[in-house]
Amino acid sequence: MNTSLKTLLRDNLIFLVIALMPYVVVPAIAHAQQRGMPEVFTEPLSVLRGKLIPQSSSSEVWPEDFYCDFVKSEWGWSSCGNLDAFIVGFNKDVDTLLIEKPDASGFVKFDDWDPNNIDEEIKAIEKELKAGVKAQGEKLGIPVRFEGWRAYPTLDKATGVMFYATDISFDGQVSTNIKASVFDRYGYSVFKIVPMNSQLESSQISRIVKDVTNAYVPIPTAKREAFTSGDKVAAVGAVGVLATLIGVKYGKAATAGALAIALAILKKAWFLLLLPFYWILALFRKKS
Repeated sequence: MNTSLKTLLRDNLIFLVIALMPYVVVPAIAHAQQRGMPEVFTEPLSVLRGKLIPQSSSSEVWPEDFYCDFVKSEWGWSSCGNLDAFIVGFNKDVDTLLIEKPDASGFVKFDDWDPNNIDEEIKAIEKELKAGVKAQGEKLGIPVRFEGWRAYPTLDKATGVMFYATDISFDGQVSTNIKASVFDRYGYSVFKIVPMNSQLESSQISRIVKDVTNAYVPIPTAKREAFTSGDKVAAVGAVGVLATLIGVKYGKAATAGALAIALAILKKAWFLLLLPFYWILALFRKKS
């Protein structure tokens, strides 16, 4: 999209917001005065065990008191306290990127990820996943279903990255959820990714995961290769971590925690309507 077209779209959206200000923006402003506001993501973002490098000049970092009510009401999550960062519009392929607070259960070994039986392990985990998303739907009051793997669970032992992607339907509308784990010296960091496109091939998902995880820079002492004899070792291996990422207890009943992200935020009409308001606010902040 060329610069003149972007400018035209932005100016028309601003005009639309001004026209609808008595109905939409005034309540939003009043609400925002009591809460933190999104910040433009232009500088490296510090997270608990590293930092994230920005990939787009239009991406935003949302504070917890801004996104918390949203994830509970729109996605049916039971809580929001486990997130380390919430980024909207991370890059051209990623609508929403959520980073969870890192696990500290210890160095995870990959011995249990055996090609000879991993499919059976994943099949058992999938059964619990189906029960878990059904429970999430009951909380939301709509049918929620696991439709299948968009990318089958994969572990790259060389890079220490595990990922998978699921198609979850919320009342008939399918959302693709990508989840990646970067293993380190102390456990692992989790990245929840909602792509712009819900019709991706597995190879495209692999590239998106690589782009996101390459943008994450762990602190030197937390890198997986910094592991030394005597460090804490996790009680479960990679298969157990996969079950945890998916939201089920390994070999037990499904947990009641957050499982799936319902919709891409940037595709929501109300958010597109309010974007110009955030642009204006950011402009005033820069000038001040």
